[in-house]
Amino acid sequence: MQPRVAKTLNGEIFARVRSDILAGHLAPGVRLRPAELAKEHAVSTSVMREALTRLAEQELVVWVPQTGFRVAPLSIEDLEDLTNVRLDIEVLAIRYAVQRGDVGWEGQVLAAHHTLERTRQFDPDDPDRFTEEWAEAHANFHNALLAGCNSHRLIGIAAQLRDGSELYRRWSHALTHDYNRDIPAEHRAMLKAVLDRDEAAAAEALQSHIKHTTTVLLRDVQPDQA
Repeated sequence: MQPRVAKTLNGEIFARVRSDILAGHLAPGVRLRPAELAKEHAVSTSVMREALTRLAEQELVVWVPQTGFRVAPLSIEDLEDLTNVRLDIEVLAIRYAVQRGDVGWEGQVLAAHHTLERTRQFDPDDPDRFTEEWAEAHANFHNALLAGCNSHRLIGIAAQLRDGSELYRRWSHALTHDYNRDIPAEHRAMLKAVLDRDEAAAAEALQSHIKHTTTVLLRDVQPDQA
């Protein structure tokens, strides 16, 4: 029974620290001292080290020789490069989806959007934190949008790029407090465009949606966080 308890504790601590990073409570580039974090979370240093190591595998944390663990930095160069490549790939995919998608695809997009619309977006106890349920529904909606392109390679590349942008997407709200952004309206615009089979409007709506994350981070995040 003891190993199962230990495994549960390790998973809980991993989830807590991951959530604090995604919500911006542990700022980009900040040093993570295992002993201090272990004391804060009332666990052993070894448990905390294991959690940080797992987070490093997910690229949310980096380990620097002679320095130790740090939250992944907000790299402006990486953000701009990632954004440009996503625009190239995802806009192409949604254009193909509008051209090639069938009625079954439309139904999948509608169902994914229905779930997204009815999923709580922010943690009621922390308005800077997206709920994990919403993050999953958001990913599913974007996956559904592009699925109609009927190219498994294009879909795979787009999904990989979108996964790589998850941290920046979370930080674009948590670090900038961009409360005026109407994300549901952006999703409705994409939905309407694809159902209307308006290729240009779908491409424009998706492009604007992707660019917003980069725009607010470049505008609002302090240079020493980059």
